[in-house]
Amino acid sequence: MKPATTVTKVCRILDQFKNRPSLGITELARTLDLLPSDVHRIVNSLQVHGYVERDPETRRYHLGAGLLRLSVTTLHRNAFQEKERGVLMRLSARLGASTHLGLLDIRECEVFLADQVEHPALSVFKSRLGATAALHSTALGKIIMAGMDAQTFQRALERWGLPKSTGKTITEMPALEKELEIIRQRGYAVDREESADGACCIGSPLRNCTGMVIGAISASMKASHFRTVNQMHLASLVNAAAAELSGLLGYDPASADQYRNVG
Repeated sequence: MKPATTVTKVCRILDQFKNRPSLGITELARTLDLLPSDVHRIVNSLQVHGYVERDPETRRYHLGAGLLRLSVTTLHRNAFQEKERGVLMRLSARLGASTHLGLLDIRECEVFLADQVEHPALSVFKSRLGATAALHSTALGKIIMAGMDAQTFQRALERWGLPKSTGKTITEMPALEKELEIIRQRGYAVDREESADGACCIGSPLRNCTGMVIGAISASMKASHFRTVNQMHLASLVNAAAAELSGLLGYDPASADQYRNVG
């Protein structure tokens, strides 16, 4: 049976991202010997469904969170998951905390839980894989929000607002903007019972090869325990774990800027 022509083109386009982290329309058309108009139409459709995402600065496309959400149930079978699972497990054991991996679905402007390791002594954070984490009140969400471009940030605010989860949730824009600026300066986010009473969390960004924040990892623990430990020490360990995972995704601080300069 002859394969459907359009489906074949879609598959060929997606296959190009196996070896290239980001691609432009002209580049795809030239490589695949397709009309730019055809490539543009297909890529736009893929973007609508979240299967590819467009960097607003470079105007290049990369694989999107839509594909990750489809494959979250089989994520445990691939090499990256095995490695990130090991990182989460080691971090959990070292901190005596539950650890989590959240990924940004830029189309939906939301963060979803891709993996977690629950510490046996804790029941602070329990959620199913694929569940969403509030952007403005969780460590996962805040560190990702701090790395958003202005357009995505505005879309996220318009879609989700700043709902109150606890008495400590940030619900006013001036306070949120101040918090995000602090997060950008120090490189990690803290949730001090802002999402759930009695639970605190610290999170660090996960970056792809272009330096874009595409997710985060975090460690959660009881608030009573969090207040007794050194926050800078916690942050250094979570930051190191996030840097290790970012490296697996091709992130290199020394070379990431090159992608920002490619049209």
